[in-house]
Amino acid sequence: MTAPTATEKKNISGNVLFRSRIEICRLMEVLAQERCAISAEVMNHHPFASHFLAIDAVTEHFVVAYSHHKTINSMVLGSPSVEFTASHKELHYTFEGTSPEETRFENQPAIQFALPQTLLLHNRREHPRIPIPEHLSLRCIADEGGYIPFESHITDISHDGLGCLVYDPDINLEKGIILKGCRIILPNGDAVVSDLELRYATPVTLPDGTQANRAGLHFIQTPDEIKKLINHFIQDLDKK
Repeated sequence: MTAPTATEKKNISGNVLFRSRIEICRLMEVLAQERCAISAEVMNHHPFASHFLAIDAVTEHFVVAYSHHKTINSMVLGSPSVEFTASHKELHYTFEGTSPEETRFENQPAIQFALPQTLLLHNRREHPRIPIPEHLSLRCIADEGGYIPFESHITDISHDGLGCLVYDPDINLEKGIILKGCRIILPNGDAVVSDLELRYATPVTLPDGTQANRAGLHFIQTPDEIKKLINHFIQDLDKK
């Protein structure tokens, strides 16, 4: 089983939807062989970041590793279906996993799903979001350079600069608003300042029962310090 060839990749200028079980298994075998990183959003946009482990065409299931967040793993197991995105050699694979079950793979806890009925192959330039480890804190004084500065924290981040803020439920923000001069406090105490554009906002319940708002944002500027921080988290995830 092989990955798409250079010629095939040139021909994928848009979306290619696969329905053939043989083709789907062929593509997913590539993801398994490479232990490709995968991502998904579950229950109120909580990010699940993990990697592909195995596919079994005979029993018709595939296996992914647990993430580093126990609560989010539980959310995945409690979801009837999860839409995954994986990336391999500039191509993106989007597919659904249904009927999640706890399992073990190479003596490590993992999650097993039924094989998808379809798989979408595309050139989408979106990168998976990586959760910030719980023992680190990325505080953010949002809109410090604007009219409504408020305290929040960043929960996840990615190569394209997309992060999420969690903040007080009494603060109402509209889609498309630009938060000026947001000050992000790095783990070493340094600060990085960037404007952030709001992509979406939704109410969430935190693991401790606290009500909050969660906003997906895009960095208008991406300072070098943020790039280094993103690379550090992604490399650390890949090592694990």
